[in-house]
Amino acid sequence: MRIEDLPAVGDAELTADVCVVGSGPAGLTIAAELANSALRVLVLESGGRESTDATNALDDYDNVGARRAQTDRIAGDRILGGNSHTWSGRCALLDELDFRDRPWVPGSGWPIGPADLEPFLTRAACHIGIGHGSGFTDDAFWELAGRTRPPDALDPRRFRPYFWQISRDPGDPFDCKRFGAHVESLAAPNVLVVVNATVTHLDTDPGGTHVRTLQVAGADPRPRTVHARAVVLATGGIGNPRLLLASRRVRPEGLGNRNDLVGRYLMDHRCGAVGALEPAAAEAITHRFGKYVVKTPHGRHTFLHGVALAPEVQAAEGLLNCALWLQEVPAADDPWDSVKQLLRGRGDRHDAKVALANSGLLLAGARRRLVQRTGLPHKLDRIELRCMVEQAPNRDSRVSLTDRADRLGMPAARVDWRVHAQEDATVRRAAALAVAEFTRLGFAAPRLFAWAAPDSARPLELTDWAHPTGTTRMSADPGGGVVDADCLVHGMENLFVAGSSVFPTTGHANPTLTIVALAVRLADHLRAKVAPAD
Repeated sequence: MRIEDLPAVGDAELTADVCVVGSGPAGLTIAAELANSALRVLVLESGGRESTDATNALDDYDNVGARRAQTDRIAGDRILGGNSHTWSGRCALLDELDFRDRPWVPGSGWPIGPADLEPFLTRAACHIGIGHGSGFTDDAFWELAGRTRPPDALDPRRFRPYFWQISRDPGDPFDCKRFGAHVESLAAPNVLVVVNATVTHLDTDPGGTHVRTLQVAGADPRPRTVHARAVVLATGGIGNPRLLLASRRVRPEGLGNRNDLVGRYLMDHRCGAVGALEPAAAEAITHRFGKYVVKTPHGRHTFLHGVALAPEVQAAEGLLNCALWLQEVPAADDPWDSVKQLLRGRGDRHDAKVALANSGLLLAGARRRLVQRTGLPHKLDRIELRCMVEQAPNRDSRVSLTDRADRLGMPAARVDWRVHAQEDATVRRAAALAVAEFTRLGFAAPRLFAWAAPDSARPLELTDWAHPTGTTRMSADPGGGVVDADCLVHGMENLFVAGSSVFPTTGHANPTLTIVALAVRLADHLRAKVAPAD
């Protein structure tokens, strides 16, 4: 793919068959899938090759809802590669339950099911840097990994085994996939990526049903106009509704918003530690519920073993979907970070000293990695029991616009993120069940923090996880959401949305694998439906 800076484009008219707004995992996956097709593809990225304070300031918003722990990450990263610039690389599959209409979760239910995503997961795995796109969770993991299923099985009435897969960057085995670093290496003469190009408005026909042009601003004050046959918004769970709501020259309520649903149903994952365990007592439990290294067709990949609430207990007790895992918290002088820096050529004398002082631990780590195929033994400060819980859809949890504009004239976002008692009840019940289950299996169990105890009335000390979701939710009809099952905005002819903003529910799973699978699916749809210009 060729990369150009918007000022370097000059006065040349930008035209495309498909214009993708945003260069995160969703946007760049669509562009990569359309590489070498008959379609002319244009990707517009607000940021540049490096992160800058001036560009990131375009994401400033007014927070009027629940406190968010990482305000700078809520709306995304304005840089080539988008959110992949800062993500942790953890990949997870949505559960079959997540797609269902659950009576105890109002507003739940997707218009598509797991079978509709399954054909695209293998291609998604290649884009995201993991070894398997599906079949790596539940008890299926043991066969995939070539391991014997442990005899101490979880009680299926309470939990089922759950596995996360960690992304690897093809250029750096110690890092997860950074999409922006690989743009230029992809041979795609039909794809142009323009950086420092911020879309400020979508212009439509008089009826407000067909996007004709996009207004684009750069570092200089000159406005640019982009012509495209089809437009895909891929600017995240805050950016997507913000641009739809701000494009109001023809439709005062914004695009796709005739039913006042754009920006509503904002969800995230509430996440954090609910208990802790001393490292000295944790060897057995972290060996069983820890990290596993698996040889895959694409190299060795790391998997993390945790537990997820069984569907039966969720239905019986009215709980949301929730997963828990053990998180090792390294000590300040853990040698593995020093080893990584030395192998990358970035280490110093301090790193060499730390590595030499812990040579025994490093040798044990090599044995565990190569022979036992488990995670590296770190020098630990503590081990935390962490959880991630879904949020039920809430119409009043939303993104709207303020009267304040950024330096390019776009209205800033107003974020009213809401939490609910059902999430608190789910976390407390799941944490108590996990402690009981680990004890039943004969392991030293984590001690729950006082505020996470079943009888506590104190607020949960959990935070958002920078996974804004649901603000352009997918639905079978316009009365229930913003986009249809093909991610086409209801009532629009050529405007599509990609990313987690189309999720009707979040499940407990990290969203990026599903985001990329949906992007692959959308790319196939665009290839079939958009006619290239003569």
